[in-house]
Amino acid sequence: MPIQVREILENFPELVRLERGSADQPIAALQDPSVAQPHDLIFVATPDHFQDALNSRAEAWLVHPSVIPKVPTSVKLLLSSKQVLLAMAQIGRKHFPQTRNRQILEGSPIAKTAVIAPTAKIGQNCIVGPGAVIGDHCILGDDVIVGANAVIEPYCSIGAGCHIHPMVFIGHSCELGKNCEIHPHTTIGCEGFGYAQDAQVNHHRITHYGRVVVEEGVHIGAGVQIDRGTFLDSRIGSGTKIDNHCHFGHNIQIGRNTIIVGSVIAAGSVKIGSYCVIGGRTTIAGHLEIGDRVQIGGMSGITKSILEPGQYAGFPIQDLKTDMRVRATIKKLPELARQVRQILKHLGIEEQSQKAGDEVQT
Repeated sequence: MPIQVREILENFPELVRLERGSADQPIAALQDPSVAQPHDLIFVATPDHFQDALNSRAEAWLVHPSVIPKVPTSVKLLLSSKQVLLAMAQIGRKHFPQTRNRQILEGSPIAKTAVIAPTAKIGQNCIVGPGAVIGDHCILGDDVIVGANAVIEPYCSIGAGCHIHPMVFIGHSCELGKNCEIHPHTTIGCEGFGYAQDAQVNHHRITHYGRVVVEEGVHIGAGVQIDRGTFLDSRIGSGTKIDNHCHFGHNIQIGRNTIIVGSVIAAGSVKIGSYCVIGGRTTIAGHLEIGDRVQIGGMSGITKSILEPGQYAGFPIQDLKTDMRVRATIKKLPELARQVRQILKHLGIEEQSQKAGDEVQT
């Protein structure tokens, strides 16, 4: 549904400014420049975006202030923001939210084939999809969405506004804060991977009594596994965002507002601080600690704790600048090896080494 520009300005006065055009102009949708229509709003955050925008039919642009002098006069509506991507996120969620994935089926919000225990408490305006199972003594806050074939085991607490997508499993006694989103095929609260061995090296499963506690505003992508604690709770701090296909072993502790990119694996009893960024396909060995405000480059291997804020990468892990120098040096290794052989040959060392090697073989 179209909105007027003034609605954006009223809702985000510190984030968005009107540079050109009328506050009464309608905005039909947010769109990519390549397919935008005249009344759609596009966003220009980088030079590449600007080149795309020049070929667009859109007559409404939101740009960084540095781009304003370059914007053609044919653009009738010009908005600016020092944080273009943040403006795009905020405007989208407020004025053009995605809602098609909320109503599972037309008709009753509680599907007839859903299985809801008599002792479960369901808040107002909840949606429960076909085949979903909600166990005994579960509590769902208001406006919770539970997708088709999701399973919520007994004694779970799901905060108001949470969206549990189809095919999610939430183990018994786990707790989600308000406004969390859990994407399909994710498992929260599975028993951790822990065994004790007897004298015959038989493996005996260790019972896990802890929960998984997910605090407010956490986003967990698809295909993620978060194991429950052995005795104490595994915990994901408020505002943390986890990408798809990650695994976190038992007793995991993650702080606030941390970003974890796809395919990260953290072994048991790892502690990750607040305001961190963990790059994709990074692996973290067990019982390590990563402090606050640490950034890890993708495909890194962490085998020791990192307590100082900063940027790190590689395997073994080191500060980012050192890792980049090492990677740059690797490209030069063939030429360096050739030069070393020439030096050894010039010094006669290579021939001596070869003769010694021949003697050892004989």
